[in-house]
Amino acid sequence: MRYKLGLTVPLAALALLTGCGGSATHICTLKDAPAGIRVEVHPELANRVADATLTTCWDGTCRQRTLRLQETYSEEPLTPGNPVMTTESPTAPENPAARTPQTPERFIWPGFVLLPGLPGKPIHVRLVFKNQQGATVLDRPISITPQLTYPNGRNCSPGGHQARLKVTGEGALVPR
Repeated sequence: MRYKLGLTVPLAALALLTGCGGSATHICTLKDAPAGIRVEVHPELANRVADATLTTCWDGTCRQRTLRLQETYSEEPLTPGNPVMTTESPTAPENPAARTPQTPERFIWPGFVLLPGLPGKPIHVRLVFKNQQGATVLDRPISITPQLTYPNGRNCSPGGHQARLKVTGEGALVPR
């Protein structure tokens, strides 16, 4: 006895792969998210900072950590006609020998402070920036409530509690 399967087998396989026609399971990876606070600093202010510390307090204990504001330079400047960075195409083929060197654009990456045991309740934070001469450029307190992170989605175990802060060019400290 011979059965005509036609498109039945390929369609059934497609349904299994896409999760249609049955219950799809979400795969949880081993990706983790450490407990801590991320701080984004406006580039103009960050350029004046030589030393940054973040102090957090909860349950009667304070923890002081160094905040590293990493800077890097882009390899490709954001210019029109740069197909790597824009959707535009170059207007004419470029001769590498005729190319004038361009100054790379500067980026200030957000700093991240690891804080094992960071709770999901209100904590007190003090952010202090000092310049090359040791003078205080910024000294701001704030209260924030860290939130659980879900690096693998809400159907998987959570990562650590995290909070995000933003420092504006004027020096305001804003929770994000």
